[in-house]
This record gives sequence, structure tokens and C-alpha cells, in this order.
Amino acid sequence: MKKIFLGVYHPSVLLTYLGLSISLYGIFFSKTLAFSLILLILAGLCDTFDGMVANSFQRNDLEKAFGVQIDSLSDLISFGVFPVQIYLQYFAKFGIFSFLLSAVYLLTVVTRLAYFNASGGEKREYFTGLAVTYASFFIPLYGLFSVYFSIDKILPGELLYALLAFFFVFNFRMKKPSLKIRIGLLLLAILFVILLMKKL
Repeated sequence: MKKIFLGVYHPSVLLTYLGLSISLYGIFFSKTLAFSLILLILAGLCDTFDGMVANSFQRNDLEKAFGVQIDSLSDLISFGVFPVQIYLQYFAKFGIFSFLLSAVYLLTVVTRLAYFNASGGEKREYFTGLAVTYASFFIPLYGLFSVYFSIDKILPGELLYALLAFFFVFNFRMKKPSLKIRIGLLLLAILFVILLMKKL
């Protein structure tokens, strides 16, 4: 029987869709830096654990391939477009330079995701270059220091975004986080969220 809708509708991709939905809500409806950062953290947590959730299901080859592609496309929105929206709305200070930096940041995100899709994905044991998901850690960390200590007046957000863009495509090996480290990141994310909620 011919399918009515294109795509794969399987529980293994639900967490990926949730992270994407959170990011889209942040892009269109968030009105404060603290709330945007909370949403970025939540999207990052979804991406951190969606692979584990997906691997807990029995999937055919199409479902596995679809999961890889939908994850990359969601990453483009969650850790490419959403961070740029946060930067332009809350940190950008240099007009056309800020726009150019945003474009470079997005281009490195697209380049990284396209490269690993074309080359068969990330290695099992390590990342090559900084995974784009780490934007959901470093940007909220910088944002926390901004809302509590006004660090953005000393170290401009441009420096953070330039460094992220560089390391997204820089050819170095980075060990993938173990389950213990992922749990540690989860606890750290909870702390970040609590501190940011105080600034809502």
C-alpha cells in the first residue's frame, strides 16, 4: 500500500523532533536572553541523548538512515540558526561585522554537518572537530556570566562565536563523552537552568 506521507514516523526520532521544536519556539517566541539560553540547553540535552534513545529501538536500514539525516537537519536549526538568533538579538555590537560573523558561524555548522553526512558520519569513539551540540553548553555558559557578571562588556560575544566556528571545522580528535560524562553534563545543565530561571 502506498504511503500517504513521506518520511519515517518511528519513536526513535521523537526526541530529535522535541529538541527541534524547542529551538523553533526559542527562535520565534523567546523575549529574554535567559529564556533563550534555557531553551538552547534543553535542545542540547535532547540531542545529547537522542542517539541513545534511537539505539534502544530495533530499526531497519531506512529508519537508521532517516535518523541520521533528521538529526543533522535538526542540528542545523538548534545549534546553527538558534545560536545566531541569540547572538544577533543579545550580543552583536558591530553592525556589518556581526552579520558577517553570523554568516561564517552558520557556514561552519553547515560545512561540518554536510562533511560528516557525506563521509558516513562520526566515528564511534571520537568526534573530529568540536560537535555543534557543544554550542548548547558554551553559549549558555557565556550567557550566565553575562547576566550575572556582565562579562560581555569585557569579552565580546564575537570572540565566543568565532572560536566555536573555528573549532567546528578544525581537524582534531575529541573523545566522545561517556555515559558518566553525559550524566555530569545533565546535572550541570540543571544547575545552569536553575541559575537562569532566577533571571527570568
